[in-house]
Amino acid sequence: MSKENNFIEFSKPFIEAAKNVFETMVFTKLDPQKPTIKKDNVSKGDVSAVLGLSGEMTKGDVSKPYKAMLVISWPYETYFKVASAMLMDTFTEFNEEISDVGGEICNMIMGNAKRDLGGMGYTSNMAIPSMIEGSGHNIKYPNGTTVILIPIKSAHGEMFIEICYSEAD
Repeated sequence: MSKENNFIEFSKPFIEAAKNVFETMVFTKLDPQKPTIKKDNVSKGDVSAVLGLSGEMTKGDVSKPYKAMLVISWPYETYFKVASAMLMDTFTEFNEEISDVGGEICNMIMGNAKRDLGGMGYTSNMAIPSMIEGSGHNIKYPNGTTVILIPIKSAHGEMFIEICYSEAD
């Protein structure tokens, strides 16, 4: 299987996990749009949850290390609506009370995806998610990774999932 096919296979559990988490925790369905390859490091959203991941991918007798990153970004308005739905309160500005909502969502998505990735031959060592806030912020992706950007529509507004993945040769 080629690295490109592995990337596609690797990405699917994250999308399915995001759909499940948003339906159960945020009470909305997600409508993923066409993925594209991201060409820069500038976030599409104003608030981003970033989670690094590494491990080994085993196919048959062959094991290869990989590194990856999951980024979920929201424009402020969408983030406020997501935080409001999840915490059952109303938020109209970024503050300490909602500053880690994105990280919690990222953790839940990663937890769900990790289970499916394990069944596909991936071991996963995940970092603690970090939050970046501010319009036009940059995201530092692991060297040598390709970044796929998936725009997502929901009743709460638009958001973006970015997944990057690289195998060691």
